[in-house]
Amino acid sequence: MELPTVKTGINGLDELLGGGIPKGSTLLISGPPGSGKTVLALQYIFNQARKGDRALFVSTCELLYSINKFASTMAFYDLDLIKTGVNVDFYGSREEGGFVEFWDYSLGTTLAGGNAGDIFDIIQEKVSSHRIDHLVVDSISSINLFLGDDADRRKKLLSFMGWASRSGCTTILTTEGGGIERLLADGIVDLTRLEVPSRGAMAAPAKALEVVKVRGQAHATGRYLYNITRDGIMVMAPGVGELKGKAAKAGIQGLDENIDGMLYGSAWHFNIRDGALVRPMVDAMAREAADAGDGVVCITSKGNGLKMAEDMMAGLTNGRRWRMFVDLGLLEKSSGPAEAWKIYGSALSLAREKGHLLISYTGPEYGLFLAGEAEASSDGVVDVWDYGGYALLQIKKAPFAKSFEPFVARLENGQVRLGPL
Repeated sequence: MELPTVKTGINGLDELLGGGIPKGSTLLISGPPGSGKTVLALQYIFNQARKGDRALFVSTCELLYSINKFASTMAFYDLDLIKTGVNVDFYGSREEGGFVEFWDYSLGTTLAGGNAGDIFDIIQEKVSSHRIDHLVVDSISSINLFLGDDADRRKKLLSFMGWASRSGCTTILTTEGGGIERLLADGIVDLTRLEVPSRGAMAAPAKALEVVKVRGQAHATGRYLYNITRDGIMVMAPGVGELKGKAAKAGIQGLDENIDGMLYGSAWHFNIRDGALVRPMVDAMAREAADAGDGVVCITSKGNGLKMAEDMMAGLTNGRRWRMFVDLGLLEKSSGPAEAWKIYGSALSLAREKGHLLISYTGPEYGLFLAGEAEASSDGVVDVWDYGGYALLQIKKAPFAKSFEPFVARLENGQVRLGPL
């Protein structure tokens, strides 16, 4: 039985969570300063209030004045949904619609009031009396500063998170690091900063999001890039746009579902560094071509296959689609790097101009020079390598891929099949 979920309304996040946050659960958002934790939390509660739900935002690390000053520039920040001021009780009827209530429990306010130890009790009372549907505590790390020794902190946090799970209120906690809260939370989303390598240029800074766990439902794995825009957090899917035009299948179970097809008129390159999978993968793709009614031509040297490719370019195939398989290792070994690259370039031009499909590949021994050049020229790139007896397959580049995470590749009854890692 599927658990009821709360849609975050954040672009791309619900799909990664497996449909949304399980209703009534606790989600931990972890990340360094500047990674967008507060933006994500604010975006979430305003989206819920817009749907008619009641939300409470407890700020423990930043003055509400500062939050309002900067967050009010975001498109989702709606002043009409803010029904209360700081520390003002609200007991309106349910029919009055959704709202966002802010409560300032930041460092300066806490020190002035001297009641840090009571925060969990106060939050619980507010959630119950105000009939709150969604709670955000930003951040739990700041509260930990006031909760005594480690044993006392663990005890109070365990009690609070146990209450949150029983209350039916969907809760988001933010944190700057690890701690007992990672063990107690029902779900974890990590926000990180990284550097994306670029060919011939310095690495580019980027932000990445990873769903570590969501109890009770399947979720996406791996890191996904995201931006912080005026509209809030925007998770970028690996593929771009929708597949338009006729596409071919690779004939490899699991791979086709992920890449969503190889467009005719494009080029794909396979680095197959696991020797046991070279022939099965190429055979599978050739069989799929034949089943689809496409012609197949294999180019391994200047005299093997190139003449047929030239005939295709001359229009002698009566409009039939062809798939050209180029063994870059044999091509480079038999013709030398310069001549091999020239032959590959002719095949690439043919595929793009005439709407055919070019599939190049290298095994574990040859084609090191051409492999890098083919990667740069291809629309899609797939890597296969041996890892301690396992064969791993990863989509390195693809215009419509659903994920770039590695898979386990297995050879079963002569068929290559992919499974989750």
